[in-house]
Amino acid sequence: MKKSRTLIKSALIGLTLISLAGCASPEFDSDNENAARNRGAAGGALLGATAGLLLGSPELAAKGAIAGGVAGGVSGSMKDLDDSRSADRNQVMADGVSQDTRSDAEKRAAELEAELRILELEKQLAELKGEKTEES
Repeated sequence: MKKSRTLIKSALIGLTLISLAGCASPEFDSDNENAARNRGAAGGALLGATAGLLLGSPELAAKGAIAGGVAGGVSGSMKDLDDSRSADRNQVMADGVSQDTRSDAEKRAAELEAELRILELEKQLAELKGEKTEES
């Protein structure tokens, strides 16, 4: 009777774990914004279940899996949050670097320099064409 009661408890705890694991996204890839949470929860649950099984009690295995899953999920969520904030900071810095901070006068001066350079190149091209026509 006691074994069947323990077996039923273990089965219920196992089903609870499976249903709780279904709430988290199953994706472990780096594109998923919650990947570290998922990996932490899965790893913590495995570690807790293994520790409980090594002690020889299915109840301890289930409790260890729950505690490990929660602890791993929380630490993974903290990593996901840190990664998200870091990505936001990097994007803000990249946007700031890519902006043109020159004044209107500096922009106009650069345009005039470019136009002068084009005129010089056109003049050199005309001279080269003139030399070729004289040679032939």
